[in-house]
Amino acid sequence: MPSILIIDDDDSLRDALHRTLHKEGYIVMEASEGGRGLKQLESSPADLILLDMFMPDKDGLETIGELRRAHPKIPIIAMSGGGSRGTVDVLHVAKKLGVRRTLAKPFTREQLLDAVREELIPH
Repeated sequence: MPSILIIDDDDSLRDALHRTLHKEGYIVMEASEGGRGLKQLESSPADLILLDMFMPDKDGLETIGELRRAHPKIPIIAMSGGGSRGTVDVLHVAKKLGVRRTLAKPFTREQLLDAVREELIPH
């Protein structure tokens, strides 16, 4: 089964995403910020990354840049609930950095699973 790395500083959302994806049969890994997510990938490769855009240590845009350099083929789904730069703008910028799918928080279980399934289909 495909493996998914969730990178999000919100413990409760990370836990909810983990439970939802695990119930669908995915192998799920977690990291609370971008730097930890990058280190996690060194020891445990992932087939897909769910990435929050607003985190305190290393934000999503910076993390996308590093992920693209180190792991250019791993698909990323960018997630955002807004913040100082605004949901639409940061998700738009994420797409310009090579992210094909974005999810604006809050999103439904179905929206999450549809995005995950779509990104795991070879392109």
